[in-house]
Amino acid sequence: MTTYPSTRRRTSRAAFTLIELLTVIAILAILVAMTLGIVSFAQDKAAEERTRSGLAMIEAGLKRYKDKYGEYPVPVDNDGRGIGGAVAIYQALNDDGDDYLVNGSEPSDGRAGAERLMDLVSEGYVGTDGRDYFVKDGYDRPFQFRVFDPNNPDATRQKTYDLWSYGKDKEKDERNEAKWIKNW
Repeated sequence: MTTYPSTRRRTSRAAFTLIELLTVIAILAILVAMTLGIVSFAQDKAAEERTRSGLAMIEAGLKRYKDKYGEYPVPVDNDGRGIGGAVAIYQALNDDGDDYLVNGSEPSDGRAGAERLMDLVSEGYVGTDGRDYFVKDGYDRPFQFRVFDPNNPDATRQKTYDLWSYGKDKEKDERNEAKWIKNW
């Protein structure tokens, strides 16, 4: 009797093993994490650049203000805390009220006047908290501003004014000053 080899073959299906599937998922997760890190870095750099650009614009506007009035605009609360300095800059450069400036009384209505020194609104550097309009940085937070006071010379770092953004420093802590974007 002759024996014939079995014609029955084992058929295999093309499929991923569990190890291959987990490897692909791990690679995709690493790629997504890298992409998100790059996007976050790019957004942070864009906010920093926008803040630096805004700082330069405001400095130019403050120079125009000084040339016109002989002094820098002095905020009512000239301590560099809160949004008072940012509101004072907005009002001084956009001719929209003056109640946040020393000796001022007219509140802002959100419309720039005819005597404005620069158009911060169309440049996107104006924010509002629902009540006041203020000059904001690239992080959508108010710029900080205080003017030199001869009666308190140690309050500012310069003999003119201090203008700064806290930048990435969400705690607004002087120990993190390296994160600040400033004019000194």
